Amino acid sequence: MVAPSYQFLQGASLIIHYTPLLPPYTAVKNESKIIVALEIGTTKTCMVVGEIFKDGPSTILGLGEVPSTGMRDGLIIDENEIINNVSDAWQIAQDHANVDIQSVYVSITGDHIKGQPAEGFYYLSPENNIITQENVDLVNREAATCELPPDRTFISGELGSYYVDDKKVKTSPVGLQAGKLSVQSHIIHGNTDILKIVQRCIRNVPLEVEAFVFAPVATAHFMTNSKAREAGALIIDIGSGTTDYACYCDNNLVACGCIPQGSNAINFDIIELSGSPMSLEAAESLKRNQGDAFGRSDDYKPATFKDANNYTYSMTRGKLNDIIRDRMADILQSVKAEIPAYVWERPNLAIYLSGGGSLMLGLNRLAEFIFKKRVYQPFDPASKEDYAYMSDARYCTTIGLIYYAMKRESETEEPEKTSWFKRLLGIFRKKQ
Repeated sequence: MVAPSYQFLQGASLIIHYTPLLPPYTAVKNESKIIVALEIGTTKTCMVVGEIFKDGPSTILGLGEVPSTGMRDGLIIDENEIINNVSDAWQIAQDHANVDIQSVYVSITGDHIKGQPAEGFYYLSPENNIITQENVDLVNREAATCELPPDRTFISGELGSYYVDDKKVKTSPVGLQAGKLSVQSHIIHGNTDILKIVQRCIRNVPLEVEAFVFAPVATAHFMTNSKAREAGALIIDIGSGTTDYACYCDNNLVACGCIPQGSNAINFDIIELSGSPMSLEAAESLKRNQGDAFGRSDDYKPATFKDANNYTYSMTRGKLNDIIRDRMADILQSVKAEIPAYVWERPNLAIYLSGGGSLMLGLNRLAEFIFKKRVYQPFDPASKEDYAYMSDARYCTTIGLIYYAMKRESETEEPEKTSWFKRLLGIFRKKQ
């Protein structure tokens, strides 16, 4: 038995290269667990199958991807189409990975998703002022049980920092002397009706939802490590219909949300401002292949696209650059406005771009100009070389879901040995 590894060509179809697994797949089957990630985006529905091993590296077994036909700007507009999209991706992923998929981790997006800080605190008596694990569990529980309006549903909670007498501690506070113990965390919630619709579509495939995960949080688990999140990391996931963001400082999630604009907005801008009839296919091609988000306005060379009927669409490269830059600058500025002011004071804060919309030439330079910080892209959009899917910005969220699920799975094992950090996450997840 062999397992597929994948390589993608920009703008091309999936290429499957079969390579043998060592040791043989069947020999380690009982020591591994299959995890499946599902992303339902505006332009694509993608399912990734991962295998995690208890002792050793994990691997991607398969991937199923089909165009999305029932989604717009992060919202489902046709349930039957979404059911068909997920079902098709499911069948392809099962065939590629040669496994039976029954449940999935699902990335969720849309401007209905909100993040907010949460706090739990406990006052100790002078006679009994040594912090116990019971005290820690109590503040964790309080931070996780923030009351939400009836139209909101808890999605996940991200661990924050502990404070002993209002002073931050970096390790477990158990055993310390204190008058007050508190914890600051960040919870993520979404519109109840929208989440129910997504869950209903997936169950009609039929599949079960292991958990909903806000897309940029999943992406952060792939693109950054704890050191980067400690220094400061802003992950910006630019999709076709939405732009999601998650910001970390001191390894804590401090802000997250969704801007209801994505790279598709540029296509409509090009059509509207071209000055002549322009097809959506032509606008997408001009944007992707000939535009530059930080290019010159006085470039008068023609940018052209010839369709299947040999009809040529044309506009100057300078005008194309202006259209792309104006829309992307608006999106990035909208993200910047949502980030707390103190974050920008951090000298080592870095920006991480992902999503299909991040593949535009010059976007890294535009982001550096706007944020005045280091900017990272998963790969160089100007490169014409083949690149692995692990470096493809379009798949950062689904691969990140595998990483997120691996972490979650490890935290649910051996409960008697679970740390205070894992117990907090466990308490948060009981509310799902």
